Amino acid sequence: MAEYTLKYINHRARYDAADFIAECERTYHAQVDQVAEEIAENSRQKPIVLINGPSSSGKTTTNDRIGRALEKRGIHAEMISMDDYYRTVGSYDIPPDTENGVPDLESPECMDLPLLSQHLTQLVAGEEIDLPRFDFETRTSIPHARSLRLDPDEVVLIEGIHSFNPVIMGDLAHAATGVYLSVASAVVPKEGARVEPYMLRFLRRAMRDSLFRNSPVEDTLRQWNSVRRGEKLYIAPHRGQANLTVDTFLPYELNILMQYLAPKLRLQREELGRADLAPVGAVLDQVAPIDYTDFIPEDSVLHEFIG
Repeated sequence: MAEYTLKYINHRARYDAADFIAECERTYHAQVDQVAEEIAENSRQKPIVLINGPSSSGKTTTNDRIGRALEKRGIHAEMISMDDYYRTVGSYDIPPDTENGVPDLESPECMDLPLLSQHLTQLVAGEEIDLPRFDFETRTSIPHARSLRLDPDEVVLIEGIHSFNPVIMGDLAHAATGVYLSVASAVVPKEGARVEPYMLRFLRRAMRDSLFRNSPVEDTLRQWNSVRRGEKLYIAPHRGQANLTVDTFLPYELNILMQYLAPKLRLQREELGRADLAPVGAVLDQVAPIDYTDFIPEDSVLHEFIG
C-alpha cells in the first residue's frame, strides 16, 4: 500500500499542479498498460477478463481503458456489464441488511449470476449468446437485447463487484484473467489518524452520487456502512482470484474532491463518525484546493466521479 502525506499533496497542488496531475496520470496508465500486455499475451487461452473491485474503484473507466490498450495491441475487446444481469425488481425478494436497517443492494441474490456464468461458458466454447439489458428506469431485465460471439482475436471484459463469485469463477478459472481494481493508497495528515483507502473511495462515491445520481451526501453516508458490509461479505473473500491488480488512486484527486465536498461534510461530522469516517472529518479544512481544469486529461479515471 502506498502512503502520501497530506503535506506533500498540498505542496504539489499549490506549486506544480500541472506536473503533479501529469505524474499521477502516468502512474495510473502505466499500470493499465501492464495489465493489457499480460492479458494480450494470454488472450487465446484466457479470452475472459473479469474486472473486480469495491465501490468507487473506477471499474467502469478502467475497464474501458484496458479495452483501448488491448486494441492498440491488435486485440478487440467486447464489453459485458454485470449490471445487465440484475433481476427484475418484484421478481424476487431483496435480502435485508439487518445490521444497518436497509435493503442489501450489494447482495449477489440481486443478480442472475447463473445466467452470466452460462453465457461466459458458451462464449469460451465459441457459441453465440443473447445478452440481456437492465433498464434502470423501470428496474426491469430485458432479455435478448443483443447477440455476441467471440472471434479468435477477441476477448470479453466483464466488470462488477461479483465477477469473482464462485458461481462464475468456479468453472472459468482456466479461461479467465482476474483483475482487481481498488484504491490501495492512504493519506497521512500531520496529526491524527490517516485517511484509509476505503475513506478515499467514500469521497469518490459521495461526489459521484451527488452530481450524477440525485443522491445527496447524507444519503451516501447513510448507505455507506451497508456498502462496506457488502464488500466484506461479497468481495474480500474472493480477492485471491485476482491475477493482476491496479491502484486507481490519483493523489491530486483529494484536492479536487474536497473543494466540492468539504462544505457539505462539515455539516455531517457526527454521521462521519458513525460511518467509521472520522479521519475524513478531521482533514476537511486541511486540503489545499487545486485549479485543475486546464490540466486534467480527458481520459482520466477521475471523470467517472467529477464528470
